[in-house]
Amino acid sequence: MLDLLEKMGEHWRAVVLAVLLHVLVAAFLIFGIQFFHDSASKGNRGRSIIEASVVQASAQSTPASSEPVQKQPQKPDQQQNEQATAEAAKKQAEAQKAAQQKAQQQAAEKAAQQKAAAQQARQEAAQKAAQQAAAEKAKKQAAEQKAKQEAAQKAKQQAAQEQAEKEAAEKAKQEAAAEQARKAAQAKKQAAEKKAREEAKAKKKAAEQKAQQEAEAKKQAAEEKARKQAEAQKKAAAEKARKEAEAKKQAAEEKARKEAEAKKQAAEEKARKEAEAKKKAEAQKQAREAAAKADLQKALAQEAAGRQNAVNQKAMARYVQAIQDKVEGNWIRPPGASNISCKVKVTQLPGGQITNVQLLGSCGSAAIDRSVKQAIYKSDPLPTPPSDNLFQSEIEFTFKPDQ
Repeated sequence: MLDLLEKMGEHWRAVVLAVLLHVLVAAFLIFGIQFFHDSASKGNRGRSIIEASVVQASAQSTPASSEPVQKQPQKPDQQQNEQATAEAAKKQAEAQKAAQQKAQQQAAEKAAQQKAAAQQARQEAAQKAAQQAAAEKAKKQAAEQKAKQEAAQKAKQQAAQEQAEKEAAEKAKQEAAAEQARKAAQAKKQAAEKKAREEAKAKKKAAEQKAQQEAEAKKQAAEEKARKQAEAQKKAAAEKARKEAEAKKQAAEEKARKEAEAKKQAAEEKARKEAEAKKKAEAQKQAREAAAKADLQKALAQEAAGRQNAVNQKAMARYVQAIQDKVEGNWIRPPGASNISCKVKVTQLPGGQITNVQLLGSCGSAAIDRSVKQAIYKSDPLPTPPSDNLFQSEIEFTFKPDQ
């Protein structure tokens, strides 16, 4: 249907002319048949009137001749005159009839011309009306066709725009999804790398702690064994001395008792004095033994404290070395930096979080100093000490990455 309207819009002049031609043919057929019918009817009526008028004229002349008059013999001249008069009247009547017929014919022709003119005027008016109607219809169809074309073009453009927007949205969605997937993959990769580093670090630290604990346990076991052996030896020697003293005491008492029995009265005072002297000696001996035992315990405590201090110093040295190793592992060497050695002071929290970094002297240049500080801050949190009593809020160590 749209194709047909488009073709009609392109050839509207030919369509209008074809419609007008069909209207003219139809009007000619309708009004032409009526015109010929009316003309034939009018022609017949004219002839009937003419014939009637002729018959009437004859009828009027006939009664005049048939009136009852008295006929008189006519003379030959009179008869000729009457005959001539009759012929003249007949000729006049024929002339009048011909004139009347001619007038009627002219009137009929004039009426036919007027009717044809009216018919032509009506046809022209109808043709003009048809042309106007066809022109308005064609104009309306052209406007409708143009509106439809514009609507179709607009709909097509809108559909194309919507499709383009949809494609752009889909593309943006795909790009966002790809970017999200890339970021997720990158985050996953970083998390995996971080986890691997932490696991390796944890394994290394666990292995070091295990080795350290095993060595410390072995050392403590050996020291504890030596201490127990020394205590056992000292205890055995003391017990032996006590038994010997006790045996001596018993022998002396037995001797004194026998002597006292033999010389009871004479020796009571002497026995009493000897007993007091012995009691005093025993008290002195016990006091000496207590003093010796106290000295022994003090010596053992000092020895244990010395051993613990040595253990703490070694653990502290390993703790500081672990911090130094982590810092050196995170240090990025500036170009041309070599033979670096500088004193560093780090302030930390109990969890190993760094709160301040201070260089107790330049490491060689401002760039190297910045790199060392960055390495220390990058090592946050610092390794934890083996025990809580070894924690120090301020740690000093020498940064020597080349040694």
